[in-house]
Amino acid sequence: MSLNSEAKSKCDMVVDMILSMIVNRQYPIGSRLPAENEFCKQFGVSRITIRESFKRLEVMGVVSIQQGKGTFVKEIGLGTFMQPMFNLIDFGLFDISTIYDARQYIETGSCRLAAQNRNEEDIEKLSLMIDQMEEALKHKEFDRLSLVDSEFHIEIANISKNQILKAAVINLENISTACAIKNNKSHAVMVNAQTHHRALVKAIKDGDADEAQRIIIMHTIESKKCLI
Repeated sequence: MSLNSEAKSKCDMVVDMILSMIVNRQYPIGSRLPAENEFCKQFGVSRITIRESFKRLEVMGVVSIQQGKGTFVKEIGLGTFMQPMFNLIDFGLFDISTIYDARQYIETGSCRLAAQNRNEEDIEKLSLMIDQMEEALKHKEFDRLSLVDSEFHIEIANISKNQILKAAVINLENISTACAIKNNKSHAVMVNAQTHHRALVKAIKDGDADEAQRIIIMHTIESKKCLI
């Protein structure tokens, strides 16, 4: 359901207030949030707004909605506090060029650190993701391809062992996906993407930070051209 601007404003307000309560341990990790009707009374909003707020909090990774049981608080990561970046997409402040310029600089750092901090298990995981992308591409499962591609870039950031870079990459992946959908480019496939991915994994495996940087820059530039 599409919300109008007023409903979005109310939803943003409710998300902020619930998030503040969770951060301040009013609702600790593992606890169950009050029922929708209780929050309706507390915040003076409709059940639709509360329901949408819960969904946003779930997307942010703050809560888990369990059918028939309720909504439960999860552990909060650094990415939670960077989530407001994602909301800016509604105001048209981002375009493909802006997003991918940011990605180039941020992912350069995550790839260089990944090349320094990787282990054998990390390389196996990245290689498996490439196989999954190739399988999805073969069967033209573009939604699956896009999902694993995002997971691939996030996993490299995870391997970097830098939580700030990881949080930034997660949010940029969300923003990139939203912007691609907004511009009807969600199924755009870059011809050389898999070649770049394999070369990037090799550079990370070899511990070659300079080569990893070169490849991710080339990959980001070509991805941007594909989406513009």
